[in-house]
Amino acid sequence: MAKIVILTGSPHDPGTSKKLADAFERGARESGNDIYRYDAGLQGPSNPHFLQLEQAPGMEVGIHDDDVVEREVIPHLLAADVVVLVSSLYYFGINAQLKAVIDRFYEYNHQLKDKHSVVLVTGYGSQDDLGAIKLHMQKLQKYMRWPSLGDVYADDSWNERKLANFAQQAYQIGQQIH
Repeated sequence: MAKIVILTGSPHDPGTSKKLADAFERGARESGNDIYRYDAGLQGPSNPHFLQLEQAPGMEVGIHDDDVVEREVIPHLLAADVVVLVSSLYYFGINAQLKAVIDRFYEYNHQLKDKHSVVLVTGYGSQDDLGAIKLHMQKLQKYMRWPSLGDVYADDSWNERKLANFAQQAYQIGQQIH
């Protein structure tokens, strides 16, 4: 049994990247894995993981020491065997909500090294449009020394039939983790 942390960033529920995350999670649960999931894009004002500039005009933006990422997400990440990053494509990169969580890794870089990883990304364009996000995620995986257990870059995710095939791939990756 592996300890898996799934981090999603999309604020769309339901959305295309959520379908990939759900399929992966279903496969991983069926294989008996321990799952913790944090949907960064679905957090509201009562549970923020980053502060908006308008809350601190003219000042450097800070994050409270007792926020949800510090209290919940980081401890799960430190204990995890596998980290799953899920995003939809936003201007050729990951969305801000997921990026805000990933940026919080910095203080824990050494403790987070040498885990395994899975990347699930959806985009409405072609595989070529996904090139920059692929490079970003591959660089992150290499920097963190997170060998990939399988990545899904779902192009044309507006196409339900194509998205279903990508979701099946995500499900199968989840099932293979023990």
